[in-house]
Amino acid sequence: MTLMIISLIGHAQEREPNLVRMLNHTVGGKWVSVNEKNSGKPDDFKRFYMEFRQMANEQSVWGNIMGLKNSGDTLQLMEVWNFINPAKKDILLVQRTSWGETSIGNIVPYKGQHLDIQFKSTTAEGQEYYVRDIHYVIGDDKMKAETFQKAALSDDWMPTGTSLWKRIK
Repeated sequence: MTLMIISLIGHAQEREPNLVRMLNHTVGGKWVSVNEKNSGKPDDFKRFYMEFRQMANEQSVWGNIMGLKNSGDTLQLMEVWNFINPAKKDILLVQRTSWGETSIGNIVPYKGQHLDIQFKSTTAEGQEYYVRDIHYVIGDDKMKAETFQKAALSDDWMPTGTSLWKRIK
């Protein structure tokens, strides 16, 4: 009986560090992404930044995503909160944008080492749509993000963009 309990505890601990590692991958330093589709107009963003901090003993993180415009102005785009949900064995995502949009969803492993982030967004006017970001981890300091959207849950995912993120310390 004792061996069986130790075995079950061991299996549970194998899953938890994976969630902790996924949750905390972006913590530390500042992540930068260059806007490849920059139009050159003053209000267009030439670069994006994100920074995440640990909270609650590595069980949650808080992040801030900023945009740097061609005019030199910096704008906070969104705040992100991620929490490990031990009952569901996933990570809960909650975010709010500076234009009043809110999103709630989940982060699960994708192909064992990447992050599959799916959430429902609600605009300030009440319109709902769905987003999927697959973050391919290319090492400790680099990720490639592919973004997809759909208007209804039953629709197919449509690609909307790709970005490359690098951590600067």
